[in-house]
Amino acid sequence: MLRRGGALAVGAVAAAGSTALAGCVGRDNGETVENDVDPDDPPLIAHRGFAAENPENTVAAVEAASAVVDRVELDVRRCGTGELVAFHDATLGRVTDATGRVDETPLGRLSELSVEDSGEPVPTLAAALDAAPADAWVMLDLKQRGIAADALSVGADRDLDLAVTADDPAVIEAVSAADPTVQTVYGVHESIPARALRPVIPGPGIGLGAPRWAYPPQDVAGMVETATELGCAAVSPRYELCLRTDLVSRATEAGLRVLPWTVASAREYEAVATAGVDAVVSDVSRGRPET
Repeated sequence: MLRRGGALAVGAVAAAGSTALAGCVGRDNGETVENDVDPDDPPLIAHRGFAAENPENTVAAVEAASAVVDRVELDVRRCGTGELVAFHDATLGRVTDATGRVDETPLGRLSELSVEDSGEPVPTLAAALDAAPADAWVMLDLKQRGIAADALSVGADRDLDLAVTADDPAVIEAVSAADPTVQTVYGVHESIPARALRPVIPGPGIGLGAPRWAYPPQDVAGMVETATELGCAAVSPRYELCLRTDLVSRATEAGLRVLPWTVASAREYEAVATAGVDAVVSDVSRGRPET
């Protein structure tokens, strides 16, 4: 892996001959963002439009992320008046100065809010997708049931390479029922004990979580089995699972791509890249100084 100046690999040129998830490796358009990018490094997927750098899930975030990569991930929910919007949480309070549930708030009100005090409103899914360039690869993270068919319909109206991820098998099944040609990605979480222990057990390096010996056992075989049974093209695990378990090797043996989330530094990127993942879901387009 080539790393200079602590930057993450953000080139738009994919590794030649890669068999990664269709579209995930990017377009061979002859352009790179950095001159020192190794084309064999796993490409970046802009998590919520690089959420650490841009107001997440907004039109501005999609535009900014698309200027440096051709892979963007967006969250999708239904608002109170029925439209699909790009928004992660069930409630408004974390990223706006409003309160209440997204599914009880009308679109008119959402359009008046400012995401992270940026002046950017909560966009409809259609507006967010319109901000992506033609032929971009967009992964929609469906955050609730009952929206799969409508989300695919919005995506189908645009010239995009679409994939869908969810951590709920029922949502994956609904996507496949609505359109079997859309590739699906099973979102994989750590067990509850692992989530609880991760912040309090020091790891081998900043941001790299608990050491393998202290990491609670995970049902990795079950994760891979579920993704395979669902007909998924890939799994998208919490990145510690790639470092502390044999998930990457098991998924690869099963013919699944591995797209870990959410990386926020060059150190974390390097660790998962070395583990052999296929692409990296990242909050940052470049490495941040370690603290």
